[in-house]
Amino acid sequence: MSADDKTRISPDVATTAVGTQLSGIYELDERIAFGGMGEVYRGHNIQTGDHVAIKIVLPEFARDQTILSLFRKEATILNHLSHDAVVRYHVFTIDPGIGRPYLAMEFVDGQSLFDIMGRGPMPTEDVRKLCHRLASGLSAVHQAGAIHRDLSPDNIILPGGRVDRAKIIDFGIARSATVGGETLIGGKFAGKYNYVSPEQLGLYSGDVSEQSDIYSLGLVLAAALRGKPIDMGGSQYEIVEKRRTVPD
Repeated sequence: MSADDKTRISPDVATTAVGTQLSGIYELDERIAFGGMGEVYRGHNIQTGDHVAIKIVLPEFARDQTILSLFRKEATILNHLSHDAVVRYHVFTIDPGIGRPYLAMEFVDGQSLFDIMGRGPMPTEDVRKLCHRLASGLSAVHQAGAIHRDLSPDNIILPGGRVDRAKIIDFGIARSATVGGETLIGGKFAGKYNYVSPEQLGLYSGDVSEQSDIYSLGLVLAAALRGKPIDMGGSQYEIVEKRRTVPD
């Protein structure tokens, strides 16, 4: 629950060796991130040489239906999206060699908004452009019938540091926006505390909707202007109470 919500590379050895080929299509070049459910590698298409990002389920979760449903949901959402501000999807399948599912998608080369915020407050005009870009991407997500649920600075990549090329990534905890749609974590919290909406914490009947993403977007933009997140609470009590009113 700290201000540093960024996914960090684990010091442990990668579970899949660099050079491993998947489905005879992709080859792993470098592990670039490590999360609670999977690892992300930079790879390339063996035939075309095109760079891709490949998310592989960790071995201990290879048969966990809840975790697999998260990966499957991410693939389904991305497969129905076509917007320049949203990462492009390539394929989701199980590689027989490693016996684990993987998701291949567009490799976005650039720093995260989290990293750029570390340099200090962003210029107002840059934040205005960023707002337009991200709002347009979220609109496409919502029109596809999905809710991101985890919009935060580390899930926004700026190729070449350009805000007008920003891309939204990581739809692993996204959910359907259809009436009665269940969250993929059984209704429990998913997201990062500095940017999560009140509904995701159970306030206002816990009715997570497209508006929840807009709330998170507002907190992201405020953080970009400040160079650091708004204080949205440290303890569980504060995290909830600070969302009963408009953030300072």
